[in-house]
Amino acid sequence: MISTMQRVALITGGSRGLGAAIAMKLAKDGMDIAVTFLEDQKSADEVVALVEKMGRRALALKADVRDFARAQEVTKEVVQALGGLHALVCNAGVGHDALLHEISEESWDEVVDICLKGSFNYMRAASAIFRAQKEGKIVCIGSINAKRGRPLTASYNAAKAGLSGLVKTAAVELGAFNINVNLVAPGFIESSGQKKTPPSVREQILKECAIKRLGTPDDIAPVVAFLCSDASRHITGHVLTVDAGQSLSSPLDL
Repeated sequence: MISTMQRVALITGGSRGLGAAIAMKLAKDGMDIAVTFLEDQKSADEVVALVEKMGRRALALKADVRDFARAQEVTKEVVQALGGLHALVCNAGVGHDALLHEISEESWDEVVDICLKGSFNYMRAASAIFRAQKEGKIVCIGSINAKRGRPLTASYNAAKAGLSGLVKTAAVELGAFNINVNLVAPGFIESSGQKKTPPSVREQILKECAIKRLGTPDDIAPVVAFLCSDASRHITGHVLTVDAGQSLSSPLDL
């Protein structure tokens, strides 16, 4: 077994928001960190600097998760630069709100390619490394909307539902190699991607939550860290909902 102090984690879309929070938590737990970013070099460099202040090594790599070949390159670069790869967090995602009959082909393709194909690209690349060393953790970020018919998000919901199926299949295929594959399904999270969410929508979401608070990246990062740790060694193929009870029932005034 590889000791905690030697472990390396790769987080896709790790330059800001939830991805950055996950990177910080894993670094705090003693892991060296690699993050991918698409455009925001400044934020990625800031994550690297913060991780290094914790005494851990860090690396930021520019990559479009939709690029199959680049995923192979990134995992190799992480191993070469940091000495290994032991945990993969597929966090990169995007969503575009539109009614089904208004979704353009380009918009649909972008959401599905980033959320689903992007995760596949990195899971495939990392699994070869994990199989060879007979150890690894894969955690994907899904959504509670993969299991419910929330309007305006058909492409996002479909991609995240597909991701759930991918995680379960990967868990079955990779379990014999001591590789855990799980999915965290958050509810609404106050992050950079939700800046344009209207107050009225936030109020409706809050009504849906059994615990009356909206989530933050710091509510999700510790759960991901647990699934990347040895403490989760007996958990695989699981979808872990983290949503303050948002998906439990319809809102009622009690």
